[in-house]
Amino acid sequence: MSSEFNKRFIEGVERSHSHVAWDGEDTSNVHVVIWPTWGGLSDFEKGFASDIASWGYTATAVDLYGQDNNPVDLQAKADTLKLLVTDRALLTGLLNDLTNDVTAAHSDKKIVHVGFCLGGRLAIEAGLHLPVSAGSVSYHGLMNFHRVEPESKANQEARFLVCNGYQDPMVDEDSAESARAYFDELGVDWQFIDFGNAKHSFMLPGANAPQDGHAFSPIANQRGRAYLKAFLEEIA
Repeated sequence: MSSEFNKRFIEGVERSHSHVAWDGEDTSNVHVVIWPTWGGLSDFEKGFASDIASWGYTATAVDLYGQDNNPVDLQAKADTLKLLVTDRALLTGLLNDLTNDVTAAHSDKKIVHVGFCLGGRLAIEAGLHLPVSAGSVSYHGLMNFHRVEPESKANQEARFLVCNGYQDPMVDEDSAESARAYFDELGVDWQFIDFGNAKHSFMLPGANAPQDGHAFSPIANQRGRAYLKAFLEEIA
């Protein structure tokens, strides 16, 4: 597993992260790290980073797979996801390395992770496993994230905001309740918000497969951004 993981995600992989900063006079002391969907870095994440920068923050959209390495078809995406998340130690190491890489120029800032779908799960894991993290925001993220073992090593300083579509077929009530109970057991600062009538991918403008449980929701998107803005202001 480790050799295959290293070959796919580490060795010889050239990444082109998207760094964006606000061009105003003052910049917040928060840097936002954006983790992409299972499809890898796209114009959506880059645009979202620009939106966050317009609020007065610096942001980086992470090139998770590397240049020209994004999986295209569904099977390739599924296979890549499985390889990425199966081994907790390997995944945590990669998250740590990528976080250090994209925040090197912002060592004096608080680090907040934001992610979508797979990226939502990665944002949660980065918050739990990486002591440098001040907060994590998950949009329609997967709730089967790796728990910290032992729990005493969990990052107690991070705050968590989970924005979930109540009709998301990828997050059933059992997995949602398991995540809520886990956060509460850890004693961390957490919020878990269900958006009614919202499916998976409710933040993605290109999502239009309601029959499969994936659909953009303008209302949930607007509210999700408002929650994020308040969350960042609170941490700053």
